[in-house]
Amino acid sequence: MISFFTDLVLVALCVVGITALMGTISQVIAVKLFGGKKVSHFVDKSKSFQENWSPVKRR
Repeated sequence: MISFFTDLVLVALCVVGITALMGTISQVIAVKLFGGKKVSHFVDKSKSFQENWSPVKRR
């Protein structure tokens, strides 16, 4: 009976782990395949916009 619950817990952990990683893995594959040249377009635009900001003076 204890081995049944051990197997059940192991299968449950594997199912949850694989399900959690599927989204991340599919996103990485999609960005690499379908991202094209504009993968970092918004990050670059944000950085160029923030370059002219004055730094915050802390006390």
